[in-house]
This record gives sequence, structure tokens and C-alpha cells, in this order.
Amino acid sequence: MEGEGVQPLDENLENGSRPRFKWKKTLRLVVSGIKGAGMLLCFIYVCLQLSSSPAKDPPIQRLRGAVTRCEDGQLFISSYKNEYQTMEVQNNSVVIKCDGLYIIYLKGSFFQEVKIDLHFREDHNPISIPMLNDGRRIVFTVVASLAFKDKVYLTVNAPDTLCEHLQINDGELIVVQLTPGYCAPEGSYHSTVNQVPL
Repeated sequence: MEGEGVQPLDENLENGSRPRFKWKKTLRLVVSGIKGAGMLLCFIYVCLQLSSSPAKDPPIQRLRGAVTRCEDGQLFISSYKNEYQTMEVQNNSVVIKCDGLYIIYLKGSFFQEVKIDLHFREDHNPISIPMLNDGRRIVFTVVASLAFKDKVYLTVNAPDTLCEHLQINDGELIVVQLTPGYCAPEGSYHSTVNQVPL
């Protein structure tokens, strides 16, 4: 009675169990080979990426400038000279060389009542900047979509005072690019834009 209907272990292995183990072993070898080939391809890809020179993104465009006086109906902008300035001021205008969203911040105090307009694109109406303290103080921030060849400048109108006689205290203009976009190659702006005062 002992062992009736039960085959010995040796017979069990010979009757079909072994090929199943061979199939699993072969499958493991194939999977290991595919993993190894995938790792080799990833390694080659990483090496190729590291060896090729990556495209250098242009630096974020930014300018911080002092607004010190009025000339020919425009507020005079003089930029501070340091390594962080990546934009230029030409003819009292901040020159835009890269497309993208920009934050424009303006602050200052005046001894006279003034009205200031922010211009940034020729075919758009200027933004009339709201004034505080009876038109004598300004703290203004706006986000604008600017493009290559745009110019940011400020015009001023003082009802009782000539532009050249305006007194400005703590005037500051900050323009910072928020989102990178197309940038013109270095030197291309000077050759393509007419340098006539606005």
C-alpha cells in the first residue's frame, strides 16, 4: 500500500518536469541578454550625449536701471554696470533681444504731478501707469509678452512742468525675462533696427 499511485521522484523528473525547467532557464537567459543589450545601448547613448557639446541656452534677460531725469518727453534710463545685466539701454529704451514673458517693475517719486505711459511695441497702445499720492508716486508691476525688436520705454507728461525740469527721486526700472524663447544672435539687433530716437 505504501506508494500506490505515487510514482517515485526519479520517474517524475523524467516524465516532463525537466523540459519545463529548461524552458525557464532559457527564458531567463534571453531576458538577461535583452537587459544587457538595453543597458549597453543606454550607456552608449549617455556617452554620446556627454561627448557632444550641448546647446547652450541664452542667459535669462534682465536689466536694472535708474530712472533719473526726463529728456525729450521720455524718462531717462541708465543701467547699472555689473555682470548680471544682460540687456542694453539705447536711446532711453530697453532693447528686447529674446522672445518671452517679461516682468516690468517701475518705482519712483516725483515732486510734481505726472502721467507716465509704458511703451513696449510700436503697433500697441501704451499702458497708462496708475499713480499714487496725487500723481507724485509710482509703484507699478506688469507682465508683458515681449518679442525680438521690441523696445521698452517710458513717456511722461507733467501738466505744469517742462520735461527737463522734472525732479525724480528713487526712480528705478527693472525688466526680467520670465520664460525663455527665441533669442537673436549677438550683434544682429544693431544691424537690423533703425537707431533713431523715438
